[in-house]
Amino acid sequence: MVVFSHRTFRWSLTRQVMLWVLGGVVGFWALAMIGSGYGFWATKKIMSFGNLQRETLEQQEQLRSSLDQAQALENEVATLRKQHTELLKLLDPKAPAPPPLPSLPGQPGIAPDKPNPAPLPPGTQERLSRLRQDLDYTSKQAAVVKARMEPVIRLWGRTPSIPPTAGYISSGFGVRVSPFSRSNETGDGILGYHTGLDITNALDTPIQATADGEVVEAGWMDRYGWGIRLRHAQGLETLYAHLDRLDVKVGQQVPRGTILGMMGRSGNATGVHLHYEVRRNGKPVNPQPYLRLQRQWLSALGRPS
Repeated sequence: MVVFSHRTFRWSLTRQVMLWVLGGVVGFWALAMIGSGYGFWATKKIMSFGNLQRETLEQQEQLRSSLDQAQALENEVATLRKQHTELLKLLDPKAPAPPPLPSLPGQPGIAPDKPNPAPLPPGTQERLSRLRQDLDYTSKQAAVVKARMEPVIRLWGRTPSIPPTAGYISSGFGVRVSPFSRSNETGDGILGYHTGLDITNALDTPIQATADGEVVEAGWMDRYGWGIRLRHAQGLETLYAHLDRLDVKVGQQVPRGTILGMMGRSGNATGVHLHYEVRRNGKPVNPQPYLRLQRQWLSALGRPS
């Protein structure tokens, strides 16, 4: 009887272990499926780099269209002012007299009689009044458009405002568990302060400049691997790290959308991704709000005042 109980106990213990193992396998499989599903969803949800470039170009075209509308209003105002001036000349009774008729040889020139002012065409006064109203209205509209466009023109080109590449954000800005126990962005230890965004995609996915700027650093950057740092304006800089290839050099002026290099896993990187930073006066700030600034500006321009 004791032997039977002992065998029963051993059998129960073995069954419990098997259930734990089976549960672990099922849990790992479910976690893997969830992770794969999220990766597939993220890849579908986040556009490819080609689509990202097309969207960026479309947004820039919309902005140029808005600038063209502002210029068209200014041209219309100039045309109205010219027409207004011409009508005022018609209303001026002190028109200059025509030159004297040429004289025959040996005879003095004959000055023509001073003509009476020609009568104004019918409806001139009404037309002038309407033209003045149109001029005032269009001038106000042009002032409104100009007031809305000036801050955008001033900040758009030199402010990071588009995504640097296509992919999904695998690590955000701020405190995180470091993938390297003794080498994270700001020091040693398990917890580290992540100073940018990690955007994951396939090897050699193109990386683009997020604003007009100058390349102030391009090369090997220790833990960042192959990287590029751009200086923009008003103390703004952007950093692109863990690249596989660099396509720009120090001192080069690059407009927004320029291909800087290709995504890789150089330096302290556990996988292929881009580490992207935005720095203000040398201090890293959260890049997330900068990713959609261009779209937000265009949305603001499209709102009725």
